[in-house]
Amino acid sequence: MRKIGGHVSAAGGLANAIKNTENISGNCLQIFAGSPRSWARKLYSDLEANKFKEELAKKEFNPVFIHALYLVNLGTDNPDLLEKSFNSLLFDLKNGDLINCTGVVVHLGSHQGRGFESIKSQVIDQINKLLDATKTTPFLIENSAGQKGKIGTLDEITQIFAEIKSDRLKICLDTAHLFESGTDIAELDKFTLLNNVACLHLNDSKTAFDSRNDQHANLGEGEIGLEKLKQFVNHPKLNHLPLILEVPGELGFPDAKNISIAKSL
Repeated sequence: MRKIGGHVSAAGGLANAIKNTENISGNCLQIFAGSPRSWARKLYSDLEANKFKEELAKKEFNPVFIHALYLVNLGTDNPDLLEKSFNSLLFDLKNGDLINCTGVVVHLGSHQGRGFESIKSQVIDQINKLLDATKTTPFLIENSAGQKGKIGTLDEITQIFAEIKSDRLKICLDTAHLFESGTDIAELDKFTLLNNVACLHLNDSKTAFDSRNDQHANLGEGEIGLEKLKQFVNHPKLNHLPLILEVPGELGFPDAKNISIAKSL
């Protein structure tokens, strides 16, 4: 059975993430490992982590992904922001180790108009240091929607992979971001790193092709449409991968209706 789930709330404890996954009929999940609005992070206790792993195994809800803070910017020229970004990712990766996470999904940040070449070595250095400081959890670079200054075009990701030799470096491909950045998801074979993709974010887009404007829509209600989404999830190099939804649903988060649509694809 294909693994399909959503980004769910873990507010109040990891056990709530499992309940929220059950409520939308998912069988895998993505969470924040702390408040999405704060740099503050702490490690899960062994008790909480072990109970979570036991419950995941019992319900067969693996894989589980952690999404890094949107505040993270590994391309910043602000030393304080860079340190906070590094430390929050370090905690996310260590928490990932504690719960056997399949990957921490990361938006790399922005070069703030200075160009990718100006910050490439810094980003690569930070990722290498994070991988060296942690044990097993993969670091998943998520592709960007092509917004001005945002790091994460397919070309930029390819350049990063050329420099980092680690089997823990992986990719999370987001359908809305591909579409919004001007990449036809029916032409993915031009992308040379498909074998390095570990997770798919399945989202429709409120904005037009090549809009460079990141706004997610419910499946089939956006500009991509179900036919192209179907082509994407059934691509021969991607059809074994878990699908994580980050759609608004009816109440602002992924719901059972969208999970059902994803299963039908």
